[in-house]
Amino acid sequence: MITINQYDPDRFLSACDAVIHSAHAENGIGTLSEKTVHSVLKNYLEPDTSYHEIKTGRYVADIRTPDGIYEIQTRQFNKLRNKLEAFLPEYSVTVVYPIPHIKYLRWIDGQTGEITPARKSPKKGRVPVRFLRAIQD
Repeated sequence: MITINQYDPDRFLSACDAVIHSAHAENGIGTLSEKTVHSVLKNYLEPDTSYHEIKTGRYVADIRTPDGIYEIQTRQFNKLRNKLEAFLPEYSVTVVYPIPHIKYLRWIDGQTGEITPARKSPKKGRVPVRFLRAIQD
């Protein structure tokens, strides 16, 4: 398991390759409507897939190891409320919320199918101030 405060580019590329070149890419990732970003992060944080998607009580933990649970959330946090209420009394839980710092945009012409050249989005991903306050409290 990698700690959140370190970044290993080789390990990240390995996780990307594992997901993108797997059979999952053809048939949809995972069993619970999992998207590519979610799967890559899961493989990056814990390459040993025996720790992935572990039934824990009424819920399934994204990653559960002897050290605790990692929940990767790529959408709204309210979806985690019930899971966290079930997990927290028994496990240490780390919520991973990916924020893209730089994003590139491309458009597809609906009539021709032509894809425009990539352009950098003017928006930059940042950690919302309310999350920083919550972490500090």
